[in-house]
Amino acid sequence: MDIFDTRTMLEAVEQMKTPRRFLMATFFNGSNPRTFPTKTVDIDIVKGKRKMAPFVHPKLPGSVSLGEGYSSSTYAPPYVQPKRETTADLILKRAAGESPYAAKPPAQRAAEKLGADLRDLDDEIIRREEWQCAQALTTGQIRVVGEGVDDTIDFLMAADHKITLTTDKWDADGSDPIANLRAWKRKIAKDSGRTANTAVLSAEAVAAFQANDMVMKQLNTRRVDMGMIKPEELPDGVTYLGYLNDPGLDLYAYDEWYLDEEDVEQPMIPAGGLILGASNTRNAMLYGAIQDLDAIESGMVEAARFPKSWVTPDPSARWLKLQSAPMAGFLEPDAFIFAKVV
Repeated sequence: MDIFDTRTMLEAVEQMKTPRRFLMATFFNGSNPRTFPTKTVDIDIVKGKRKMAPFVHPKLPGSVSLGEGYSSSTYAPPYVQPKRETTADLILKRAAGESPYAAKPPAQRAAEKLGADLRDLDDEIIRREEWQCAQALTTGQIRVVGEGVDDTIDFLMAADHKITLTTDKWDADGSDPIANLRAWKRKIAKDSGRTANTAVLSAEAVAAFQANDMVMKQLNTRRVDMGMIKPEELPDGVTYLGYLNDPGLDLYAYDEWYLDEEDVEQPMIPAGGLILGASNTRNAMLYGAIQDLDAIESGMVEAARFPKSWVTPDPSARWLKLQSAPMAGFLEPDAFIFAKVV
C-alpha cells in the first residue's frame, strides 16, 4: 500500500480526531458540512418575517401566500492549500548505524510522520474556518485577502445587530448586563423568529460581567430564579460559565487567538465583545469544489479536504499539500447580535 496515494491519505484525514472549534461547532453545524461540485455556491440569506394566515370567507378563493423573504447570492468560497516539504519517505530507509532489528518498522515511522504532517496542515485550515465563523458572527462579513485575491463576502447583517454600548458599559456603575441580554434576546426573536440560547463572551466581557454589582446582586438574591454562575473549563480555550434562567442563556467564555497578516496575535472575539445567538439555525460550513486536475480525474472534487503528494527531482524533495475551499455560511444573520460591552 502506498501511503502517499491520495485515497489513502484522504482516509487518514477523515479518521483524524480534529480539534473542536467552538464557534464552528456551536453556530455553524460543524458536524454537518455541505460540499458542492462547483467552485461557486448559491446561498439564501433568510430575512423573512412571521406571517399569519388571513381570514377569508369559505366560499371565496383562498388567499395567495408569498414565500418568506430571502436574498440569494452566489459566492466563490475562498481557496486554501497549505503545503510543506515532508521527509516521510526518507524514514522508509534504515538510517546509518540504525539497528536492523529496531522495534518500530520504518514503514510505521513513515506513516506516523505523514499523519503528523497531515494533522498540522488540517489544523491550519480548521483555524482559518474558525476565523471565518468569528468574522461572520462579529462583523457580518468575511474579508478574503491573500495572494491574487481581495474580496468581501457580505451576509447582510443588519446594522442594529452590531451594537456598541456608549453608555452603561458593563464595567460602569449602574449598568445592567442581564437586562441587556434580555433585551437583545427579545430583539433576535422579533427579527428572526429564532430563540437565542447561547452567549459567548470575550475575556474582558466576562470580567466586567462577573464584577458587575447588579449581576452579583441579582444572582445572590435570586439564585434559584436567575440561575448560577459556576465556571467549568472545557477544551480549546472554552469555559462554561453557567446558565441564566432569566433570560434563558448558556454563558461561555472563549479564549482563542489567531495570527493576522502581520503575525500579530488577535483574539477570535474582539476585546470587550460578545456574541449572542441561536444554535439551531441553518448556518453551515460550505465547501466549494476542489480545483485540482488530480481531484477532477479521480472524481473527488466534491470534498471538504483533498490531500496531495508529489516529488520534485531537483532539488529532490517530497511535498505534501492539503486543499480546501471553505466558507462559513452565515445564512441567518438576524438570529445573532454582536455587542461591544466594554
